Amino acid sequence: MTILAEARRRRWLLNVLLALVTLAALWVARKALLPFLLALALGYLMLPAVNGLDRLLRKKMRQAGLARALAILTTYLLTAGIVALFIALVVPVVVQQIAVLWNQRNQLIASGRDLVDEVLIWYRDAVPLSLQAELDPVFSETGASLMGAVQTGLTRTVGVVTSTVSSLIGLVMIPFWLFYVLHDASLVRRRSLEIIPAPLRGDLVNLVRIVDNVLGAYLRGQLLLCLFVGALVAIGLAVLGVQFPAVLGLIAGVFEILPVVGPLLGLIPALIVALIQEPILGLWTLILFLAIQQIENVLLVPRVSGQAVQLHPAIVIIVLVIGNEAMGFIGMLVAVPLTAIVRDLFKYLYLRSKDDPQTPRQALQSLSRSALRMES
Repeated sequence: MTILAEARRRRWLLNVLLALVTLAALWVARKALLPFLLALALGYLMLPAVNGLDRLLRKKMRQAGLARALAILTTYLLTAGIVALFIALVVPVVVQQIAVLWNQRNQLIASGRDLVDEVLIWYRDAVPLSLQAELDPVFSETGASLMGAVQTGLTRTVGVVTSTVSSLIGLVMIPFWLFYVLHDASLVRRRSLEIIPAPLRGDLVNLVRIVDNVLGAYLRGQLLLCLFVGALVAIGLAVLGVQFPAVLGLIAGVFEILPVVGPLLGLIPALIVALIQEPILGLWTLILFLAIQQIENVLLVPRVSGQAVQLHPAIVIIVLVIGNEAMGFIGMLVAVPLTAIVRDLFKYLYLRSKDDPQTPRQALQSLSRSALRMES
C-alpha cells in the first residue's frame, strides 16, 4: 500500500511539474500565440457543427475513418462561404461610408460644435446658477474620465494590432493546425482523462461539461444577437435617413457583445450623427433603438443567451464594472460568462460536498433542472 501511495504521489508531482512548465512556456510566447488563441476560439464555435456532420457522415459513408476529415473540410467551406458573403455584401458598403465619413469629418465636427453650443446656451439660460455650480464639476470630471477611457482603449487597441501583425506568419499555419485540433479533439479528451484517477473522472467530466454548456451557449448566443442587432440597426437607420447606417449598424452590433451596457454604447454614435443632421431625427433614432432593445429582450435574449447565463441585470452591471477594473475591455467581455460558470461550478461542488452528498450524475441533473429556471 505504501509503495502504491508513493507511486501515485510521484505521478501527481510529475503532472504538476509538466503543467507548470507548459504554463511557463505559454506565458513566454503569449504574444506570438495570440492568433492561435483566436483560432481556438473559432474552433470551439465550429466544434458542434463538426461533431454533428461527423455523426451524419459516419452513417452514410462506408469508410467511416474519412468522415471526420470530410466534416472539418465541409465546415471550413461553409465558414469561408459565410465570410466571403459578408465581405462581398457588407464590407464594400462599410468602406464606402467610412470614406464618406472621413471626407466629411470637418463638416461633421463643425456641426457637432454648433449643436454643443446650442445645448450650452440652453443650459446656461434654463438651469439655475446654483444648480449649475453643482453640475459643472460633475460634467468636467465625467468628460475627463471619458477622454481617458477613449485614450486607454485606443492605446490598447494599437498594442493588440501590433502584436497581431507581428504574428502574421502564424496565420498561415492556423488552418492546418486547427484541422488537427478539431480532428483529434475526442482523442485528446480521452487521453487526458486517462491520467486522472478513476474516482475523480466523473466529477472532472461534469465540471468540464458545465463550463462547456455555459460558455458555448453564451458565445453562440451573443454572436447571434450581434448579427441581429447590427442588421436591424443598419436597416432602421437607413429607413430613417440617418447618414452612414452600415457603419453605425456595425458599431452597434460589435457593442452588443457586452450585455446591458452594450446597447447604450451602440446608441451613442448613432444618436450623435442623427442629432447633427436634425434634432428630430435624433428622437426617432432613440425610439428605433428602444424598439430594437424591447424586441431583443422579449423575444431573443431569453431564448438565445438567457438559458446560458441567467444573471439578474443588476448583477450583470456589477460584474461588468469589476471586469473593467480588473482587465479593461477584455475583462468586460469575459466577466458575465465567467460569473455564470463560477456560479454553476459552486452549485455542483456544493451538492457533491454536502453531509449527504449526491452522486456526480444526481448533482449534474439537479444543476440542469435549476438551470431551467430564470433568476429574478
